[in-house]
Amino acid sequence: MKYVIEKNNDKKLANYNVKIDGLSVKPKNKSKSQTIKAGEVTLVDDELKEEFIRKRVNRKMDKIITFMLRILNDDGTSEDDSGMALDEVNRLKGIVINKYRTYMKENEYKSILAKLILIEEEFKKSYNEKLYMDYNNSNYYEEEIVSGRGR
Repeated sequence: MKYVIEKNNDKKLANYNVKIDGLSVKPKNKSKSQTIKAGEVTLVDDELKEEFIRKRVNRKMDKIITFMLRILNDDGTSEDDSGMALDEVNRLKGIVINKYRTYMKENEYKSILAKLILIEEEFKKSYNEKLYMDYNNSNYYEEEIVSGRGR
């Protein structure tokens, strides 16, 4: 599907049924100065697709990492929170594998998956260490030394 802006007194989109191969993206139409609202945009340029995917995945990874750091630093977190963080990592891995793999170069694809696997493993290790340290700190026995007269 292809849209063309025709110049007349009023601007309108003309719809042509053309099949374009590329990455379909739903843009945010929040700008007030924007006169034409687009429901879906198809990215065809390879560099533009790679940059879009890289920015989107990095933004999601940053959100996941901040959530994981909050879990590791707070004492009031539960195992449900850690499960949610690991589920988000697995969800992002699935999106990269199923949706973005066809539009990415092989080395970029492998590096993103390696980053996600490292993030997951480091979080598991740090969370287990946190649980172990909390367990050790809460289970200690302090004996009171009492001195008195001996017989």
